[in-house]
Amino acid sequence: MAATGSNLSVEMQERMEAQLLAVPEGKVTTAASPIDNPDAAYLAATTKIDITDLPFASSHESITDGTLTVTFSEPVVKLGPVPEGWSTWSAPPFSEDPNPFVLSSPTNILTPDLSRPVSIFGFELEPAPFGEFDFTADFYLGDTLVESINRVVDGEAGARLFARENGLIDQVVVFGGAEFAIAQVRYQLQVEPINEVVFILLVVIILAVLVLLIL
Repeated sequence: MAATGSNLSVEMQERMEAQLLAVPEGKVTTAASPIDNPDAAYLAATTKIDITDLPFASSHESITDGTLTVTFSEPVVKLGPVPEGWSTWSAPPFSEDPNPFVLSSPTNILTPDLSRPVSIFGFELEPAPFGEFDFTADFYLGDTLVESINRVVDGEAGARLFARENGLIDQVVVFGGAEFAIAQVRYQLQVEPINEVVFILLVVIILAVLVLLIL
């Protein structure tokens, strides 16, 4: 489908066009089963990095909630809430909110690096031009490709979720056929297993309490 417009204003397009990069050729991706939509289970299991208080049209190399920092390969521009600065977004069940604050990428490839491994990571994405474009998110742990998600996303109110679970990751490489914006960056930290010694101590304490109650 040919692009017939853009989510970005003319001013924002002019600011970003000079930095547009090409999608790397020959990149091989793998099949994946993404978390398709931000349903109640996904929202309950994850924490959102809130960007509400960042100034409109400000540029950022990273975002953080004090627990997790996401650093971007290129500075992103905070816009919104939609339609302020970014014209459209999708609505539930395909997105969390039809009027989110967004982070606009000046290029069609962006690498978010995470300050620590997480077990769930996701974000919503929409291309700037109106039209359908292929996008891929490669999720890595170190240099190992853990999972690759590919979706066709419409720039006209067609934002979609790119998210995964079941396995730690600490980097995502996102690329597609046009510049884009992301929103609703969410994560779940690694759930640490109970230490064996701590578990044994808990069992001993419980047994001791039961013995005292019996006596």
